[in-house]
Amino acid sequence: MVAQSRLIAALAATATSPKTCNYYTNDRCINAKTTASAPLPFPTLFHTPPTFVYAIDELDQDDKEAVLRRYPSSIPSTYLGTVLKAAFWLEYDQNSLNDAGSQERVYYTFALETGAGGEIGGEDGCAGLLGETCLGNLKKLLAEKTYLAPDLIDGGLGTVIGGLYADPPEDLGCPADIFGTRWDAPNDDKPITLGPFEPFARYGGEFVKPAFPSGNASFVHGPPRFRFRSVEEQSTRGVVGITVGWPTTPYDEEPSYSLSDVTVDTVCLRLGASTHESEAKSAKEEVWGRRADL
Repeated sequence: MVAQSRLIAALAATATSPKTCNYYTNDRCINAKTTASAPLPFPTLFHTPPTFVYAIDELDQDDKEAVLRRYPSSIPSTYLGTVLKAAFWLEYDQNSLNDAGSQERVYYTFALETGAGGEIGGEDGCAGLLGETCLGNLKKLLAEKTYLAPDLIDGGLGTVIGGLYADPPEDLGCPADIFGTRWDAPNDDKPITLGPFEPFARYGGEFVKPAFPSGNASFVHGPPRFRFRSVEEQSTRGVVGITVGWPTTPYDEEPSYSLSDVTVDTVCLRLGASTHESEAKSAKEEVWGRRADL
């Protein structure tokens, strides 16, 4: 099938090692029960795409008690069902990182969850899941919103994302839960946004931040989020990994770059889905460097 031949995501559901993450003392790790992974383009920070890894853990009673000691209101007292933690990280070879300070760019990565029922396929796996119209509009929206708020010092890209939930864009052509579900929704319907409250890397300008080290279950890129549903139900949800990059701008100055200098790239996956390794490799090479179609 055409969709399969263009499919980017190399997805794998995997069993993981015994618990190493203490949820009371550490909120940047996860005891991953199941994972899915796929290459996610990140120009120009990486010469080759890092691997986006999405993971969930089903909390047992000890885990829940540890979580509640750290965050007393994180699990509703009236909720008696399954509690999951979801997180993501990027894995990469240090040699693939472009950390030259002269590039003067800032980079963010985050993930959105959606109940869209489309198959993983098409461009980066997302055209099948979200639809080509949604994918194009989503990339354009993120690029435009980033361009209009170039410094993003205080709240990071999370300020932009929070604004989209507070005032959902119209005519995006996306599933209703892409920025259409408010933060005060019931627990089962709350949107999940992983990241993007600090830059993944920032070079040049006044605020330099080296890139996060390559991630793993012991060091996730962004605090895990809770989901109040079974593993089986969560496995039907799609996850959209997103990277955004743009030139740095001195604080309180107008941007001196154009909208086309903003890069937005995506990959979509779902727990348990899979493709052939050879297809994923050729697709990975084909997509590298592709930027948002603005």
